[in-house]
Parts: sequence; C-alpha cells; structure tokens
Amino acid sequence: MRKKRLIISLCAAAAALLVFAAVLFDALSNKKNVEKTGIAMGSVVTVKLYGKSGEDCADEITDSIENEENSRISRYKDTSEVFLLNKNGKAELSSHTADIIKRAVKISEDSFGAFDPTVGRLSSLWNFDENVMTVPADEDIKSALEGTGSEKVKINGNTVTLGKNQEIDLGALGKGLACDIAAEILEKNNVKSAVVSVGGSVLTYGKNPSSDFWTIGIRTPEPDDTSAALKLKIHGTAFISTSGNYEKCFIKDNVLYHHILSPETGYPADSSLKSVTVVSDSGLVSDALSTACFVLGKENSSEVLKKYNAEAVFIDNENNVYITDGIFANVEAAKNGYALYEYGK
Repeated sequence: MRKKRLIISLCAAAAALLVFAAVLFDALSNKKNVEKTGIAMGSVVTVKLYGKSGEDCADEITDSIENEENSRISRYKDTSEVFLLNKNGKAELSSHTADIIKRAVKISEDSFGAFDPTVGRLSSLWNFDENVMTVPADEDIKSALEGTGSEKVKINGNTVTLGKNQEIDLGALGKGLACDIAAEILEKNNVKSAVVSVGGSVLTYGKNPSSDFWTIGIRTPEPDDTSAALKLKIHGTAFISTSGNYEKCFIKDNVLYHHILSPETGYPADSSLKSVTVVSDSGLVSDALSTACFVLGKENSSEVLKKYNAEAVFIDNENNVYITDGIFANVEAAKNGYALYEYGK
C-alpha cells in the first residue's frame, strides 16, 4: 500500500462541471435542431436532436435522467431506492432498480470483480465527489474493503439483501444508464437523429443527417486539456463511454490519485492506462465496461469485451493507442503524439 505525505495539487475542475470525455464534432444542421443542457448525476447533460417532437422530447429526456438519479440510483439522495437499500441493508425495490443491480452484479462476475457495484463504503472513504483530496489511512481502506464483493449481494425477485457492511454504488454505470433511458424516449417519440451526452457517456441515435456517420472526439487524457486526441467514426445508433484518470483526481507528493478505484487494493487502479473508451449496444454496459477495462488493464480486458460484443480504445501512459479490430478502421489521431495499434497484435 502506498503512504504519502500530503501536498495537494488539483488535477481537474469541480466534478459537476466535468468536461465530457468524448467531444462531439458533428452538429445537426437542420433548423429544427433542438438543444438542451443541464446538470444531473454530477455531470453536464446535453441533448441535441431533430424530430417532430423535438423540444418536448428533449425535456422528457432531461427530466427522466434527473428522476432516475433522485428516485432510484443515487446513494446520496434520501428519496432514492439505492439510498434506502444502503441504509437498511435490505429492501423491496422496483423491478427497474432490481434489474439494474442484477445486471451490475453480472458484469462484476464477468469482469472478475474489476467492476464492483459494492464499493460504496470505499467510494465514500475517498470521497472524490466532494473533492476532499486526502489519502485515507491503510486501516480505513482495509475496513472498507471488507464490505466489498458482489457475490455477497442476494437478489430474490425484487428483494435485494446486502452483505455485512455493504453499500451499493452505481456511479460507474449511471451515466451510461442515462443514455439507455434517452434512447428509449427517442424511440417512443419517433425521433430520427439525436446525440445525448451525460458526462463521459454518449448516445448517437439514428443517422447523422449531415453525414454518413457521427464523429466523436475521444478527449486528450490530461487534466488541463479538453481537446480531442482521437476521432472515432460511429455509424448509426451506439453507446460510447470513456473512463479516465484525469477526471476526478489530485496529486500528492508527485503521485496521481484518481477516482477509478481497484476493488482489490482499495486504491486508485494502476493499470498503466490513462483512459479507456468502450463502444457497445448498451449504455449501461459501455459505462461499466470502461471502468472494468481500466481496472483490468489492456492485457486482461479481451475476455470481457468479447463476452459483451463490445469494442474498445485504450490509451496508455505513453500515449500508445490500442484499438479493437471492430473499430480500428474508424479511429484516427486528432493531434500529434499518439501512435495507433490494433489491439491484440
């Protein structure tokens, strides 16, 4: 375990104003274009869409994302199901929330615990959401780790029972889940084309009316640089999520501490990566896997990516970029200093 004396240096702006990890290059050009921006899940939410029910649909999306946070998945808000589950250790949940936890537990199992929805106590201890910027004591980390392990979560119908001292934290899939919710609303309203971003997760929906593809920028993985390092071409509907060590972080004694925690060590994951971007047909999956693959590291991520039929872009500490074969032809450098390689070769 690392013990460092405390000299603090900020690596990022306030969490609520985090710049979304993939910068959109394309904009819908038609005059009926509707754009809404707000804050939810500790991130900027942007909805850009074109369709018959444009403005009403945009409002429905932002309202639904806010409701998802407040009534279901937040571990902070006392109105949410997850908050009550953590408080009581057992709860009868809505089928929607119970299903989310089931899926989270399954992804945890499939990723060998690299993604773990039971790190609530550990997350609270580090408290990156409040920019506390202190390194917890070893003994406190060890105590928090005693409550982790998704195999301890028992699910019977919609009744969820946590293990001893466990707390659920769905923050690592919440923004992707928000994109899933947006996609359902877009389909219901017969919207033809849209882009929704929630923090580090993006939904491209339908066909870009001004091009054959959407062009998404994968952010430069440095705290003070929000420009795009890479361009990713996406055809049609897809979910893209990026996890990086530049988002919520601080430096003490020249050591970078970031918010992507290893459920094994209790410390920020050290996998020689700066960021991982995952492309999937599910927002929840893309978000959870971007975290899982960051923790696992490039070499150990192949199995879980194949299991979920997902593609990925890894940027390592030397700015080498490794891209899975399904999207290799769709990625290009947006600036100098990034060497592109096909993943696994």
